[in-house]
Amino acid sequence: MPPLQSIVLVDTMAIKLAHDFGCWNAIRKMFRLHSVPKCVEEATRANKDGAVLVRRSADDLAAELVLGNPDRLQVTTLTLQIGSQADLNEGEKHLLAYALTLRGVWFLCGPDNGTVRAMQILSLLDRMVSFETVANASGHRFKKDLPYHFSERWLSSHRLEGLLQGSASL
Repeated sequence: MPPLQSIVLVDTMAIKLAHDFGCWNAIRKMFRLHSVPKCVEEATRANKDGAVLVRRSADDLAAELVLGNPDRLQVTTLTLQIGSQADLNEGEKHLLAYALTLRGVWFLCGPDNGTVRAMQILSLLDRMVSFETVANASGHRFKKDLPYHFSERWLSSHRLEGLLQGSASL
């Protein structure tokens, strides 16, 4: 579990889940939440069907986060580092590019196979944290079942798989 007041980078889905489960404010109080404008945009804009992930203004949501804004070179460098081995959307690419600029300890909450794979390629898988862990650390208790890919069990299985793949190549 990340220590309290640690930097936790949140992607679009982590932002959505925290709002859906009613633990956004609790998580914000326990951790220093960072993200990127692209994730805020993805969370607050309407899709082609008019659905919105988080029903708040982008400005209001952005005001509650520390926003990093990676430049094109940083995003391109990340893309070259991971190649075609990880399928990332724009928000995930921007968030990872921003993460690589941070000094010191940080954790990333991005419950997505592509993000996990990219973090493995970058040898940063130990910096991943599940949504379940972040929410539980903030004192939130789930009243309904959490989807599997947001659980600590899901992330742990990916870590183990990464370790096994790494040891197989030795």
